[in-house]
Amino acid sequence: MTPTVGYIPYTGTGHSAEAEWLQDHLSVPVQVARDVPSLNEGPLRQLPDVEFLHGTIREFLPLPAVVAEGPGGFLWGALLRAHGFSGTLTVLPYVNPRGWCDVAALASYRRFADRRDRVFLGSTPAAAVYQALGVETSVGEPYGIDDGLFTIRPGAARIRDQLRIPAGRVLLFAGRAQPDKDLYRLLRVSLKAQVLFSDLQIVIATHVVDRGYLDAARGLLRSSAGVHFVLDPAPEQLADLYNVADAFVTASTSHFETFGRAPAEALACGTAAVAPRYDGFAEVLAQPGGTLVDVEIDPATGELRADEERLLRGIFDVLSAPGQPPRHEVAATARRRFGRSTTLRELGYLAGRAPRPPRTPVRPARLRLPDAWCEPLEEAGRRLPPAALAWMWNDCDHDRLGGYDHAFTSQVRRSLCVPPPVDDGQEVTTCR
Repeated sequence: MTPTVGYIPYTGTGHSAEAEWLQDHLSVPVQVARDVPSLNEGPLRQLPDVEFLHGTIREFLPLPAVVAEGPGGFLWGALLRAHGFSGTLTVLPYVNPRGWCDVAALASYRRFADRRDRVFLGSTPAAAVYQALGVETSVGEPYGIDDGLFTIRPGAARIRDQLRIPAGRVLLFAGRAQPDKDLYRLLRVSLKAQVLFSDLQIVIATHVVDRGYLDAARGLLRSSAGVHFVLDPAPEQLADLYNVADAFVTASTSHFETFGRAPAEALACGTAAVAPRYDGFAEVLAQPGGTLVDVEIDPATGELRADEERLLRGIFDVLSAPGQPPRHEVAATARRRFGRSTTLRELGYLAGRAPRPPRTPVRPARLRLPDAWCEPLEEAGRRLPPAALAWMWNDCDHDRLGGYDHAFTSQVRRSLCVPPPVDDGQEVTTCR
């Protein structure tokens, strides 16, 4: 009989599409945690009482394996082990460390880590960041993309009539409409591309919207023809948009997601993709149909950004250069690499049908942590595991330490460039 796998979703809700995928593809019973708070959102000062959390996961303690999503999954792992869990923990962080709260969660987990555990990151640069923070990782995105949906779709042209997109080339962005996605930069470059290609239609498809951020963009574009905003498209509509697009493009250098899901979906539909040479994009686009552009550092702010001239050149080349790879070749390669029916095999060990995948040998990133974080991380390392967890929960000044988050995320973003910028010669410390 296949053993049951416990599952703690990212949001803490009782429903999890990912748990259903795991159960369906691997034929393994999955028990989703019910009525548990999310440990992935908000500062550590708002953590629920430890004993309350223990009560929410008590039913998981005898299970042979638990999967936990998000950086908060490391805290769940520490809590489980502190209360007697002796099984295998699989953590799917999905995002790069965002600040002190995530670094503290990693420090707590490290005191309870087991060689059987697995941590999956969607890119090698992201894995290097976690390696620098003391966690052994495997590079992979087990849930990949929906290869039943994202494929070459006969009849996809219907989406033009549905969304009133005129005839002509289509340049598509799909993703969150939030500041870290650098949508304004993308729109500036796209409008320049319209000067080069008079029939070019720009489509922005998004499920998650920062209303003020998007409204400002729409206000500035009122007089611009050929720009279409598609809010909350149905999955089938998104797949059709990928199919009719001549190119997918993004300017994002976000420090959040580690896997380039949207360009992977576009490629699986046979559409060329253009993206910065950054984090998961660098690996996803390493195939026919992929075009990478350099990332530069703003001399005034020190912030990373996609090079606009090179982004425009990448779009121009995809839309005009002869000898582009056939769509069916682009799609077949991407589906083979990213299709969920293939990628979920990485978790086959949870069903007892495959060995655990080897950890990926990755050189740790050169992260410079804030000096103020060194002492508390060393304090956690000196204490016995249960005492370290209690100290992080009850005594650590998380408010003060969270004040250094911006400096930390700037370091993370630099390390996610491919290759990372040349170090300025200062000593690099990880405070491990």
